[in-house]
Formats: sequence, structure tokens, C-alpha cells
Amino acid sequence: MKLHDYFPQRDLPFKLIGRNATNATGQLAKIPVEPLFFAILLLFSPGVLPQLSAQQSSSLELHLMVGQSDAVWIERDYSMPILESGDISSGASPTFEFQLRHAMPLSGNWRWVNGLAFGVDSYKINLFLDKDFNRFGPGYSENYIDASIFHFALLTAIRYDQSFNEKNGFWVQLGLQASYFVRSYVGLGVGVLSNGGPNEQLFDAEWTINDANDIAFAPEIQLAYRRTLGQSRWRLFLGTSVVVSRFESAQGTFQIFGDNEVRSGTLQKRWLKAGLNFGAQYALARP
Repeated sequence: MKLHDYFPQRDLPFKLIGRNATNATGQLAKIPVEPLFFAILLLFSPGVLPQLSAQQSSSLELHLMVGQSDAVWIERDYSMPILESGDISSGASPTFEFQLRHAMPLSGNWRWVNGLAFGVDSYKINLFLDKDFNRFGPGYSENYIDASIFHFALLTAIRYDQSFNEKNGFWVQLGLQASYFVRSYVGLGVGVLSNGGPNEQLFDAEWTINDANDIAFAPEIQLAYRRTLGQSRWRLFLGTSVVVSRFESAQGTFQIFGDNEVRSGTLQKRWLKAGLNFGAQYALARP
């Protein structure tokens, strides 16, 4: 049986006759069917196709970023007290981000990286009350951390990936995040139970997360060391990541209640964070 017997002759614009064929005008033309078929088969066989190394192949990556975000900016409607009789302050607070990325080789050591991210940010308020300001606050000092700021992001970046040897290497990456902070309202209240009387409120803050429903853009800088596990496709990496932006992810107001006065002001939380970045990388071709 010839190879051309597998083709239904009625569906072709010509009739196959061995290596000869008649076209619509009835003229004979030689068509090398079998050599062409085997050439295509040989070209796409696994043994002939060039195999990408792990360094040259694309990869999937799972990142976890653990760090700290910028302190809350406080604008007071009252003069800063010389002594901390009744005031608030802020400091750096924890932040976390999970990322799923795909790195694709471009040329040489250069990679194009794209991905998705989900992050959780927090804010920190330090409250201090003195008995001269509030009778319930003789040296009252407390720190409050609230992780109520959530965001989703799209990521794109250019990476330079350099190997030291077969197992070890590093990369430097410059990218851009487009993030949406989930719009929500958050409240923080502090009070005390008085003896036989109603609750006495000491402090109150109200936040709005992404009040304008904006998309925030921010540059991201990343530096990481990587190591291949044995002869497998897996790599582990550890590095640092920094995101810098003036975007205000949250805005709010606060009040501090004293015996004879109420102090107030505004709060702003900017999208600025830095921390450790670690995870695993899976090469989509065997090394």
C-alpha cells in the first residue's frame, strides 16, 4: 500500500497517481508526497528539535515578599505638644505580598517577566495619654497595628539574569506594578471602662481605603540570589524587593479625647515598602 492511498481522492483538487498528479487542466505534475511527509515528521521529532537549557527556557515563579511599609503621615490640627500629654505617632508596619510570575527569555541574559500579585498592608498608630490630658491616661501608651489594606496587582519587568556556575546565579530586575487597592472603610477606637459609669472614649480613627477607586502605578526594584536544586528544574531564590510610590492607599481622620479638649487631625498612608523576597522557580525545560 502506498502512502497516497491514505488520502481520499474525491476530496482533492487533483488525483494522486503514485508520484504523479493531474491538475484541473489535465496536465501531469510530479509531487514528491512521501519525501515531504517524512521530512516534516523528522523536523518535528523530539530528537531533532533543539532543546532549551534551564538557563534559556521560560520559567514559572512563586514569590513571597515579607517586609515593612511606610509609616502613617500625620497632620495635626493642634500644635505639637512639648510634652507627650496627649498625642499619636506612627512607625513602619508589616506588609506581605504573594506573586505568581512567568519569566521568558529574550536575548542573552535578559528576561521579560510578567505576573499577578495579591498583597496585604497595615498601618501602625502609637497612642500616648498623660493624666494631665485625660484622667484615665496616667502614662497610657499603646501601639495598634491593623492589617486592613488589600490590593491586587499586574506586574511586568525586565530582568538581567547572570550565572556564576551551573548551580548559582543572581538577577537584577526593574519593573512596574499596576495595583488596585480594594475600596473599604476601616475604624479604630480605643476606650476604657469607668467604675459604674459609661465607657470613656480615648481615641477614634476612621480610614477610607482608595477612596477615588484609582489604579496605582509604582516602580519595583528587585535583587535576588538563586540556586538550582541538583539536576532538577527547581531553583530557590532569596533577595530584596523595594516598591516606591507617592500614591496614598488610605486616608483618614483621628480624634484624641481629653478631659477639657479634643485634638484632631488627618492621616495618610503611602504605598512605599521594602523587604525580603523569597520563593521557588520552575524551569519549563530540563537542564
